[in-house]
Amino acid sequence: MLKCFILQLSIISIVYNCMKSFYISILLTLFTFIQKTKSSACVCTTVPCPEEGHNPITMGNGYATLDYFYVLHGSHEVVSHAQGLVQPLSLDHGSETTSCTQKYARMLEDDGSQSCDAGHILANRLGGYGNTPYNIFPQNASVNRGTYSQFEGYIYDYIQKINNSAKLTWVFFYNENATMPYMVNYSAYFMDGYILNSLFPNE
Repeated sequence: MLKCFILQLSIISIVYNCMKSFYISILLTLFTFIQKTKSSACVCTTVPCPEEGHNPITMGNGYATLDYFYVLHGSHEVVSHAQGLVQPLSLDHGSETTSCTQKYARMLEDDGSQSCDAGHILANRLGGYGNTPYNIFPQNASVNRGTYSQFEGYIYDYIQKINNSAKLTWVFFYNENATMPYMVNYSAYFMDGYILNSLFPNE
């Protein structure tokens, strides 16, 4: 009788420990999901939002392959740097921004003015999509429509001229924990050895 009772207690103890481990596992999974959701706060719900680390995407009707690297600043992921290859057939196969990506850019604008553009990282005319947050950052409107746009035009024209692909790179500079970069370094490397490079203020 005593042995039977001890055996029952042992079984109960094993079941209890298993159940405890199971519920702890569920709680940890739920906590991780909540934290990831909080850190990935993004107003766009119908398209993927950036996550920490590499975010590869193909645009330009399949002829522009980009990789965006994101890091966490506060509760938001921000683009740290990006690079990719743009082929001639990518030209003029981008898209305009949407109300979602415009709200996304304003969410990251941390100067309080709410006057930034939803700037394409890879330009619309180069094949960049405006409906994906991967390819959007809060950009000074006058720069976006001025010198940045002119630089994109130089790249566009040179890809057409040599009828060959170009490797593009971007580096974004931030103040500590800021979500809007204060400067962007944009470079284009062409297959014939020609290089374009420029620094763009973003304040």
